[in-house]
Amino acid sequence: MKRLFVTIALLLFASGVNADSTRAPRSIGKANEDGSFVVHVTPGTSMGDVFGYSGREKGPYAVAEWYKYDGDGYTMVSRTTLLNPIAPQQIEVTEGGNLITLDNWHNRGIGVALAIYSPDGRIVKQYTLQELYRPRDLKRIRTSISSIHWRCDGFSTVLDTPRKLWIEDSLGGRFIVDVETGKFDYLAGGGSCRR
Repeated sequence: MKRLFVTIALLLFASGVNADSTRAPRSIGKANEDGSFVVHVTPGTSMGDVFGYSGREKGPYAVAEWYKYDGDGYTMVSRTTLLNPIAPQQIEVTEGGNLITLDNWHNRGIGVALAIYSPDGRIVKQYTLQELYRPRDLKRIRTSISSIHWRCDGFSTVLDTPRKLWIEDSLGGRFIVDVETGKFDYLAGGGSCRR
């Protein structure tokens, strides 16, 4: 009986049931489509503010720097501290230079899941999943030890027009976000992600 229990435990451990693995945080940069803006994000060090790491050291949060092309080269135009203790999982940069951050390092869907910053570093809008979803829909999303897997795996975001960001969610829906105001619509069943 003991051998059976050990075998089952080893199989569960080896299969990674509800386990998360995240690569080490790194600096990321992204340009908008015409290259007029480039945003560079440097990871923070506030591990104690990451869900699942309570008691660890706290420190500065991630920092974003905006660079604008002036005809001869790029000049830094603003710098701001992001809402991410370590780093966003993904960023997008709009035609007008707005920065969109999605999720947090090691914590997809926990805390601020979507934030939009203007090119001067101001927060335009921020959302948690509780603000994006109705409670009954939020309960349908797969969770793991450290994440709520709300976005479609793989290719989940598209800057559809200069003002619209599409986010494909794991329920088969699509968020259409106005990247200037932060207002959004949700189309249940209107996305391309299939479970």
